[in-house]
Amino acid sequence: MRPATFTLRLTRNVSQFLLPDLRALLPPESVQFFSNELDEEWHYTLLCMQSETSCSLAVSAILIWHQLKRISVMRYSSPSQQLDVSGYASAELYALLRAPDAVLYLS
Repeated sequence: MRPATFTLRLTRNVSQFLLPDLRALLPPESVQFFSNELDEEWHYTLLCMQSETSCSLAVSAILIWHQLKRISVMRYSSPSQQLDVSGYASAELYALLRAPDAVLYLS
C-alpha cells in the first residue's frame, strides 16, 4: 500500500517564491520535486506525504505568499470536486490537503 499524499502544482512564477520555502520547511523524505521544462503553465509538481506536519507547514508557506500577493489563484482538485480556494483560511486548506488524492494548483 502506498502512503497517502497530496500534490502541489506550481507555475514558474510561484515556484521561484514558494519552492525555496517548501524545500527548507518540509523534511526531504516527505516530498518529491518534479520539474517539467516543457509545461509552460505548471512548471513544478510536488508530491508530499499527507502527514500533519507536512500539511500544516505547506499551508503556512502557501498562505504567507498568498498574503504577499505572490500567489493569486489557488484551485483545489480531487476526484469528486474542483474548487477555487483562494479565500480559504488555514484550517480549511489544511482539511483539503488531508483529503485523499488532493491536488492544489497555485498560480
